[in-house]
Amino acid sequence: MTTEQTTVTRRRPAPEDRRHHVPARPWSPESLSPAPAIALITTGAHTGCPLVTADELGVPVAGWTYCGPDPDGDGPTFADTVEAFAQADGVGAIAACVDAIGTDLDGRALMRAAESAAGAGRPLVVLATGADRVIDAVLRQAGVIRVEGFDQLLDCAATLARFPRPTQPPGPVRIAADSAGAATLLADLARRSGLATEDAGDASDIAELAARPGAGMLLYAVTETGSSGEWTAAALVEAARESTTPIGVVWCSSGGTETGYRLILQRSPEIATFRTLTNAVAAAKAYYDHCDHRFRIPSLVEDNAMAGVKARQILTSSGGPGTVRKRDTDPSKGLSESQTHQLLRAYGIRTPREQLVTSAAWAVRAAATIGYPVVMKASVAGLPSASAAGLTRTTITSASQVRENFKDLMDSAGRQGYGTLDGVLIGQQITGGVDTMVGIRRDDRFGPAVVVGVGGAYAETLGDVAIRVAPFDGHQARRMLDELHCLPLLTNAGADLEALADTILRVQRMALDLGDVLEGFDIAPLRVLGRGGGTVALDASARLIAH
Repeated sequence: MTTEQTTVTRRRPAPEDRRHHVPARPWSPESLSPAPAIALITTGAHTGCPLVTADELGVPVAGWTYCGPDPDGDGPTFADTVEAFAQADGVGAIAACVDAIGTDLDGRALMRAAESAAGAGRPLVVLATGADRVIDAVLRQAGVIRVEGFDQLLDCAATLARFPRPTQPPGPVRIAADSAGAATLLADLARRSGLATEDAGDASDIAELAARPGAGMLLYAVTETGSSGEWTAAALVEAARESTTPIGVVWCSSGGTETGYRLILQRSPEIATFRTLTNAVAAAKAYYDHCDHRFRIPSLVEDNAMAGVKARQILTSSGGPGTVRKRDTDPSKGLSESQTHQLLRAYGIRTPREQLVTSAAWAVRAAATIGYPVVMKASVAGLPSASAAGLTRTTITSASQVRENFKDLMDSAGRQGYGTLDGVLIGQQITGGVDTMVGIRRDDRFGPAVVVGVGGAYAETLGDVAIRVAPFDGHQARRMLDELHCLPLLTNAGADLEALADTILRVQRMALDLGDVLEGFDIAPLRVLGRGGGTVALDASARLIAH
């Protein structure tokens, strides 16, 4: 078929048997109510671009505010402006263009503002520069949607403003199009973004498609943009009026000037319209993420006051039973491994069966009590990792090996300048499972944060970690695991993910209790056993804040 013939064919009205269901009553743009509006916040000199984009996309803007650098310091902050728009009438969602979001930021104020917006049903969508891992984590856990361009910012905000808030978690995204190829491509994009999808099957009757129960959203791609496209657009608008299922429509024409798009779809307050498949999927993901945030079930770890009391006693102690003073060290450098294990047990985090000993004879008795094979570790305050320092011995299977390795550990510690140790830990050797790490990091803007990764001590080096700022709930702890690229290493091994999420919450409790004392804390490796087996902290280190 020639190019000219293709053009003629597209302008020819579709045959009667191929046309989509036409609304029974005439469509009239004058009968439409105004579409829900968005509010726009900018902190840089680029207010014009999102406003022009909003006008181009037909997105109504209820108001906009600039809250960038203020030499006098008496202007509204970004957090103040978000909270104000969250309570304003006529605002369905808030779109923000933020320069250097991590600079001069009151982190806790940002979290409160974002949570206030989500709680008021005004989702916050942010296009930001200068973010880092902690900022990204804060935005996610506060229900903020992060986007990558002005058009995506407006598309996502407009979608969240227009679509009604469901009363229960929504079902999958129903994918349909006027061509099988477009439907397949749209479904592939949606699945790759993590959305659950439903094949619409026969999509010839749009009214029936929108009324069919079970879906949380209908995404429809219109590729025929001539007369047939106008029929399709009118049918979609009519279906949106009658259906409780949110409908998003992708108008696939590169021009975007056709009647079906400009005069029918864009003027419908019930429909979210998009010019690209990727933006449609991004907006759908934003909607589902917002719903996920709204319907999360809080499950904070039990606040055990005695754990905090016991933890502070451990921090002020000088070591374990029979301790011999170690070399003179700055106490702000950290704790011995024996003390870190005591901290873990105070918060209900399991460690191997172990004893801290100060003589070879004691070590032999401890190994016999625990049961071979055993692990032997030097217990030295401020030592980030006994394994990394060569002060760990594994698979010890006899009393003679215990005596030999006890002497070797003491000598090795002396050669490295540690002098006399707190002692040597004789511990149960744990087999099986997958190594992970869970730690505490102190952030100047937000306070204590919790990090989790797969791969033990190497998780952060590999860059595959998830972060949340305390406090957060069990829902967020599980979301952290979902964000890990190496999660299949855990799922394929049948690892106890519920126990890992519970351990994350317990570490968070420690971070909240000891935020004024702990600079950092690491459990690496934290061994995750098979389903029902729980977790075991094999190695731990702590850094204290210097006072």
